[in-house]
Amino acid sequence: MFQLINDILAKFRPYFKRERAWKWFVCVVVAFMVRVEHRGVTSFISKLCLLPRFYEQILHFFRSDAYETEEVYQAWIGITREYIPFEEEGGYVILVADPIKVAKEGRRMPAVHAYHQESENASKREYAEGHQFGLVSAIVNCGNESRSMPLTGGLQVSKTKTGKDSLIEQMVKQGASALPSLNKPGLLTLDAYHCAGSTFKVADSFVDDDGKVQLSIITRAKPSTKGFTVPPPRQPGQKGATRKYGEGVKLYSLFKSAAHEFCEGEVHLYGKIQKVRYLCKDLIWKPACEPRGKIRVIRFVLVEIEGSNKRAVLMCSDLDLHPLSIIRVYGLRFKIETSFDDLKNDLGCFSYHFWTKSLPKKKKWKDVEIPTDEKSTRNIAKARQAIEMHVCACCIASGILTLIGFRHKNDIWNAFSGWLRTIRSSVPSIATTRSSLAQIFHAVLPSLLHLPVFHIIHTRRRALDDFSIAV
Repeated sequence: MFQLINDILAKFRPYFKRERAWKWFVCVVVAFMVRVEHRGVTSFISKLCLLPRFYEQILHFFRSDAYETEEVYQAWIGITREYIPFEEEGGYVILVADPIKVAKEGRRMPAVHAYHQESENASKREYAEGHQFGLVSAIVNCGNESRSMPLTGGLQVSKTKTGKDSLIEQMVKQGASALPSLNKPGLLTLDAYHCAGSTFKVADSFVDDDGKVQLSIITRAKPSTKGFTVPPPRQPGQKGATRKYGEGVKLYSLFKSAAHEFCEGEVHLYGKIQKVRYLCKDLIWKPACEPRGKIRVIRFVLVEIEGSNKRAVLMCSDLDLHPLSIIRVYGLRFKIETSFDDLKNDLGCFSYHFWTKSLPKKKKWKDVEIPTDEKSTRNIAKARQAIEMHVCACCIASGILTLIGFRHKNDIWNAFSGWLRTIRSSVPSIATTRSSLAQIFHAVLPSLLHLPVFHIIHTRRRALDDFSIAV
C-alpha cells in the first residue's frame, strides 16, 4: 500500500513548476493521511515529526505560485481513472455534487459571508458566517461496496457578493469542470435545492464539437413543481396564436390521480434490491425554457418504494434514460454525504485558518469593502488559493485512502489495533484506514526510503532521539 501511495503522488510532479513545491505537496498529503489532531499545519509538523523550522515553508507552499489548484484537480481525476473505473450509466460517468457550509469566524479571511443552513439538523445554526464549498465526486465500486471519490471542488460565493453566477450555476459549472479529464459525458446528480431552470440551462450549454450535450442533470423536484404536456399541432385555419404549452400537470398529485398507470420494478437502492412503483412523464417545464426560444422537455419520474411512505418526483434532462436507471442513480447521491463526513470529521479538511492583512477587519454580519489595488488583490487571491489547496490536498488524501481500503483491505485490518462493535463491510472505512496507517507509519518508514515520496519525508524529519518516545 505504501508503494501505491508513492506511485500516485509521483504522478503529480509534472503539474508543479518547482520540485520543492511538489515535495511539500507530498508531505501535506501524507500528513492528512496519518495525522490524528486537526490543528492545521501544526499537526502536519507534529505527526510527520518534521523539523520545526519547516512550519513557515509549509505555510508558504499553500500560497505558492508554482501550481494551479485547478490543474492539480484535473491531474487527480486522470490519475484516479488509471487505478479504478468510475461507475457509469447509459454511457455517462455518474457524478454527484453538493455544497457544504463551514462556519468560519476569521475577520480577515477571504470569501467569508453569511449563509442560510438548509439542512434539517438541530445541531446546525439556521444562519451563520463562513465558507461554502462545492464538491464533485464520482462513484467507485469494490464488489458490492460503493464509495464516493472526491474529484474537484472550490469556494462558492453568492451572486449578491460577486455579481456573477448564482450558487446553483456555480455548482453545475463545478460539475462540468471534471469533464475534460473524464473524456466522457457526465450525469450530474443534485439534490432538490438545485431544482431550478438555471440548472438545466447551464448544463445544456456544455456541448461537444458535434453539438451534443456533455452534461446531463438528475435532481429531485420540489412539491410545487408543475409540468405541461406538449400542445397538439396547429390545425389548418385555426384562429389565435399557436399554443406553446398544453395542459398543466401537478406532479405530486399524480400519486393519487394516476395510481393505476404506475409500473412496478426492482432497483438497487441503498445497498439492497428494493421493489418500487414508478411513473414516467415527459413534460414541458417552464423554468427551463428560454423566454422566446425553444421549449424544454424534462423527463419526470414519480417513484414510491413499496412497503414505505417514501415518495419522490425525480427530474432528468436526458429523455432517453430509463426511469429505473434514473431512480438508481439518484439513490447514489447520498454517498457524497458520507464523503463530507469523512473529510470534515476524520481528515480535518476544513480545519484551516488562512487570512491576510490586505483585507479590512470584518465586523459581525457586515460586509467590508474589498481593496482593489494590485498588491491587496494579489494577497487576497493567495489567501483564497491557500484555502482551496488545503481542501484539494485533503480530497486527494481521502481518495488515496479509499483506494488503499479497496486494494489492501486485509493489510489494513491486520494493522488495525482498535475495536469496532459493528463491522458493516469487509472494506475498511477511511477512518479505519487512516488509523491503521497512523499506527504503523513511523515503524515502517525506515524500510521505505527506497521510495522517493517517503525519502522526501525522511530527509525533513527531526533526529531519531527527538521523537523516539512518539514511536
